[in-house]
Amino acid sequence: MAEHNDNKTAPSQISGNLKAAQGAAYAAVGAVLPSALGGDSWAADGAQLGQEGREEVDVAKSQAAWDATADSAKAKAKSAWGTVTGDQSLQTEGNVESEAAQWKYKQATSESGLGIPVPSLDGAKGKIQSAVGIATGNQQLQNEGNARAETAAWRDGV
Repeated sequence: MAEHNDNKTAPSQISGNLKAAQGAAYAAVGAVLPSALGGDSWAADGAQLGQEGREEVDVAKSQAAWDATADSAKAKAKSAWGTVTGDQSLQTEGNVESEAAQWKYKQATSESGLGIPVPSLDGAKGKIQSAVGIATGNQQLQNEGNARAETAAWRDGV
């Protein structure tokens, strides 16, 4: 029968999915075992473990989304400060961190686990324009690309 771990550890999508799979396995064993051999107990333990696993995944995804949102806000502030002070390297660092946070958020909120943030055409053009500004050392072009990508992200929700 299932042993339930009462240790308080941080929720994890990996351990939650493993727990849900273990619960499914226990439930399957319970479905084929006669009640006299503990089938009902295995099925009940499997159902409970599966539910605990799904809940852990949901909590872990919620925490990851919150963390990504906070990371994005810090990164955008860093990028904005780089723009205000004329420090292109700081602005670029903020842009890169913001992009990473956007990927983390999409992963945390995706049902498939393969979530990829797909910007609109205007958002993609802004990101490309910003990248060209970074590559060429043209902070004005980077600023314009950032503004275009950010406007598209607010409009499109990406």
